[in-house]
Amino acid sequence: MRWKVQLEGYEKGLKQLSESFDNNPRIFEEEGAHYIWSSTFEQLDQSIEVQDAGDKIIRIIRRLGEIDSLRVRELDASTVVEIQDDGSERKVVHASATATATTTTSARVSVEGEEPTPRAESTYEYTKLALSDDTVRELIELRDNGDHWVNLYRVYEYIQDNLESENNIVEQGWWTESEKDRFKQTANSSEAIGHEARHGDTRVPAPSNPMDHAQAKSLIENLINNWLRHRQESS
Repeated sequence: MRWKVQLEGYEKGLKQLSESFDNNPRIFEEEGAHYIWSSTFEQLDQSIEVQDAGDKIIRIIRRLGEIDSLRVRELDASTVVEIQDDGSERKVVHASATATATTTTSARVSVEGEEPTPRAESTYEYTKLALSDDTVRELIELRDNGDHWVNLYRVYEYIQDNLESENNIVEQGWWTESEKDRFKQTANSSEAIGHEARHGDTRVPAPSNPMDHAQAKSLIENLINNWLRHRQESS
């Protein structure tokens, strides 16, 4: 190992990640601090390149961590560590592209009384998939653009366009036909959701039972989870 990247985040989330991220990428604890290592780091010569590679992996983990209900939104890469030939370490701090608004210690303490966080097997497996499958990584980056209606619709279109068969999401059993129709009509109708709609005119009428934003978000998250499993099984 030549490089490792120190992580910041909530202690419970870091511990759960370290229990499942046991190979490549690997998250581990040393002397009270948590680090991430990837074989990708070993191919790089400059610390700024390692920082960028670490940020890329962390963005994926933060989004996928929602699948396992992990507390990883605050996960960040704080310091790049280069391990010298004699075993000594040289630490380099770069501005992180994944930095969050909250900055405290490297292991933020969780609030007492929180429910135990589940293990992160799905996050780990899907992270490995995203690092080897550009289509999965692009979907994760797209989803990270936000929860607004236009982006939720883009996620729907992306998955629909990237199914590896002629079956659409209804035939896969992921949505019902009525859910699909309600989602599409609501997202496209300014009469239903105002300026948040994909179209600003009134050519698309509101459905008789418009879908609210929370329902649409839940539907999209379910679609993503099903598509990730499908993609993994097909890889």
